[in-house]
Amino acid sequence: MDPILLLKVFILSLIQGFTEFFPVSSSGHLVLFQSLLNFKDIPLIYDIFFHMGTLLAVVIYFFSDLKELTLHFYKRKNFHFILLIITASIPTAIIGLFFKHPLESLFDKPEMIGYMLIVTAIFLFFSKYVRFPKINDFVSAFIIGFFQGIAIIPGISRSGFTISVALILSLGYLFSFRFSFILSIPAILGAVVLEFNDIPFKSEHMGYLITGAVLSALFGIIALSILKKIVLKEKFHYFAYYCLIAAIVSFVFVK
Repeated sequence: MDPILLLKVFILSLIQGFTEFFPVSSSGHLVLFQSLLNFKDIPLIYDIFFHMGTLLAVVIYFFSDLKELTLHFYKRKNFHFILLIITASIPTAIIGLFFKHPLESLFDKPEMIGYMLIVTAIFLFFSKYVRFPKINDFVSAFIIGFFQGIAIIPGISRSGFTISVALILSLGYLFSFRFSFILSIPAILGAVVLEFNDIPFKSEHMGYLITGAVLSALFGIIALSILKKIVLKEKFHYFAYYCLIAAIVSFVFVK
């Protein structure tokens, strides 16, 4: 294996594994670091496998929850939660199907990352200081799903948007954390399916792709454990400061 490419995969897996779950935008950081470190020779297909790795991290981390939802789906509480996930997935799927290409085209404009990181920071601040009166659960789920859909834009954090919106809608810290990441499962699966034909199963990249997926999963599990503690301590909004710093770095160094 090429040691240089392997090092690049390790670095990008580390970035993906943590930034996918920390509310700082994994897609934005991958674009940012690929630009800063001159990793522009890394094909987009690697991003797909990095996301597959973080999907595996979610499945492992929430295995007991998923097992309960699957084996006892008929219980009222579980069935209600599943319906909320389905409801939230609808706007995400619509955005992914009809607006995927124009939104993904923003990946070719690294200068956009800084502005979108500022937007993410604003939402993170709102998550601490803004609370709307609680509304119907399914309306809340649909709204969360909409914001998850537009998080395909680089610099917009999926977890940052979904957890922040859930908190703003007064759904509570633990529920917001759990709902956000279980909701990511169908979203990531959908993204992989849409990109399925581009995956080079027989190419020379497969060893690196699998390595990237495994490393992303390992780093992702660590990130989830850390993030849960931060969320439950009600310090989720602290990531806003990081996003603002990252935005400044983007403006200065990314052209």
